[in-house]
Amino acid sequence: MSVEDALAAAATKRVLFIGEEIEDVYHYGKLQGRPLKEAIICIEYRHTEAFQGGVVAAARHAETLCAVVHRASARRVRKERYIEESHTRKLFEVYSGNQALPEPLLIGVEDYDAVIVTDFGHGMMTQQMVEQVCHQARFLAVNVQTNSGNYGFNLATKYQHADYLCMDEVEARLATQNQDGPIECSVEELGRISPRVVVTLGKHGAIGTGGVRAPAFIEPVVDTLGAGDAFFAVTACIAEDVDMEDLLRVGNAAGKLKAMTIGHRKAVTKNALLHYLHIGAEENQ
Repeated sequence: MSVEDALAAAATKRVLFIGEEIEDVYHYGKLQGRPLKEAIICIEYRHTEAFQGGVVAAARHAETLCAVVHRASARRVRKERYIEESHTRKLFEVYSGNQALPEPLLIGVEDYDAVIVTDFGHGMMTQQMVEQVCHQARFLAVNVQTNSGNYGFNLATKYQHADYLCMDEVEARLATQNQDGPIECSVEELGRISPRVVVTLGKHGAIGTGGVRAPAFIEPVVDTLGAGDAFFAVTACIAEDVDMEDLLRVGNAAGKLKAMTIGHRKAVTKNALLHYLHIGAEENQ
């Protein structure tokens, strides 16, 4: 099925996003340098901008792609980043909250065309919840993330099965204990969990099941926050309908569109995605 046909098919789908809500806060300032008597950096505070991230931001990328987009979350995390404003450079990050929300009643999971799990590893996806989505979802897409709060403890191997599995290179290497070997080995091993595996490689694009690779788009990056989430959210909506080469191309386009905006100011839309893919195809001719 072509990308256009797959996006048309996605327009009839009912999808459920499951994962942690993350409040991404940017504190902007002017870098002052290092104080004379302290081994720290100093910024002159200017202003603050807060975004709804995590599963909320991921689901927004699907809103113009699918007929129905629902969310379920049982955890809210606040992450504050201090930003050198002139070049949008992140200086450091503070985790300032991990709040439990009422446990979602995951009733009717099997009624959705796709269940899309954004597992940020902050404690929401318990063994019981993992087993429920693995056994009940009609089509299960999973993204398992590693961050400074869970490094090495939130691995894709916690899922017995997924129809589509997506992660970045470090996350794939950790899950397969493949520190220095070819990334193809990790993709192949993760195939025990899912018949469709994608590993994003940053500026080197992405690789999928069967060793299929697609290059990254070359436009300048403004902010990488949420680019992987955009890649996953968009591709999860069409993963069962397109071949791996097209899946990677669409994912790279979605990730690049996201990386061209600060924070979560804008979500990827269907129209923007199709336009970007069309422009990219013309440039490669």
